[in-house]
Amino acid sequence: MHQQLTNLSDKELISRARKQDREAEGVLMDRYSHLLVAITLPYLDKAPKPDPNIVFPTLLQRLSASVKTQTIYKANEWILHIQQGYFTHPDKNIPFYPSRDGRDLLHIENKVEKAGTNIIDRQDLAVRLEQALGRMNAEDRALITEFYIDNKSFADLTAARGTTREKLRDQLKAAKGKLAKLYMNQGYV
Repeated sequence: MHQQLTNLSDKELISRARKQDREAEGVLMDRYSHLLVAITLPYLDKAPKPDPNIVFPTLLQRLSASVKTQTIYKANEWILHIQQGYFTHPDKNIPFYPSRDGRDLLHIENKVEKAGTNIIDRQDLAVRLEQALGRMNAEDRALITEFYIDNKSFADLTAARGTTREKLRDQLKAAKGKLAKLYMNQGYV
């Protein structure tokens, strides 16, 4: 049976693990154990040094508990999220694994951070953002352009648009959300 399970996709293993199939869960954990060790070792060198005999069993318990209760799209991202949650909030039992939209937004934030140090990523990000901006409606595009590219202040924008600061802030937040969705959906087009 173990041999048959090793041939299954992550999605199928996760589905079986949710149905309390301990062997499928074991195959999934075995498949990603090297990743868990690789991303955890750097944290074990930081002061105060955590005890690996406590860290790894605790991480495996958290992974085991969350595979049964959370929707998982990518096993490697899920493992990374649980591991980072453990080291940032060791007192919390299971950090919430974000929804697909939440993970996509985190992915964009990581791309933006990476673009700060890599010129190729920066150029790719600029092109994709420009394409997404071009697909927005005129009002949202103008608001984002004026605030972020032309560096107009809230005071200037509220005076020019005849609106309150709070309403403008809400419009800007909504426009950023639309831009992020358009940017994310470019990858699926």
